[in-house]
Amino acid sequence: MNRKKIIAWCVGSALTLAWIPALASGLGGMSTMPTFKPYQRVHLGPQYQNTIIEAMVYECPFCRALNNQMLRWAHTLPGSLHFEQMPAVVGKPWITMAQSYFSVMAVNPGVLPRFDEEAFHLVQDDHYSYSNPRTYALAIEKIGISPSEYMAALRYKPVQNLVLKDMKIMAKAGIRRTPSLIICGRYVINPGSVQGNYSMFFQLANALASHCISENRIEADTP
Repeated sequence: MNRKKIIAWCVGSALTLAWIPALASGLGGMSTMPTFKPYQRVHLGPQYQNTIIEAMVYECPFCRALNNQMLRWAHTLPGSLHFEQMPAVVGKPWITMAQSYFSVMAVNPGVLPRFDEEAFHLVQDDHYSYSNPRTYALAIEKIGISPSEYMAALRYKPVQNLVLKDMKIMAKAGIRRTPSLIICGRYVINPGSVQGNYSMFFQLANALASHCISENRIEADTP
């Protein structure tokens, strides 16, 4: 993304960010409304200051509904921000999902969107268990990954490390609802933050991402 586009993106997002304090003081300026912020503050550390993580799971219908739109939105982000999709490992039943996801990534990251589609279909339409390894074995067969490559990737040490990293991120960010966006290691939002309004959800994501870019620039310039 060139400099003019980055400036335009940041300006547009900054305008959206302007309504966050208004929300915090009550919708429509109604003083009787309880104060709130449409995001949760977290502290994952400086290593995530240029990263946006989507926490998703295959049994979540909202993750499925937003998946294609989420990936298209990720392509609109400035080049200074890196987008990652991660299964939300918030307990032992979700470990299999993460192992399968990161194994597919190791074999061929280009087929991950197709893997997502098959996994969503198997879990939500055909009612396979999201925690059963057989579910994901079926998904990889449907997208053309050989079982031997897949099984080798499952045993691959970097894949195991990614699963452990995932678990730590989800625990530290306090993820309990999906889909959630962890923005720059500082903010967590989900569609429930804006009463399920998907358009406003992405506006809020853009605003917080723009705010992070500004914060990062200030921190980089500070002696």
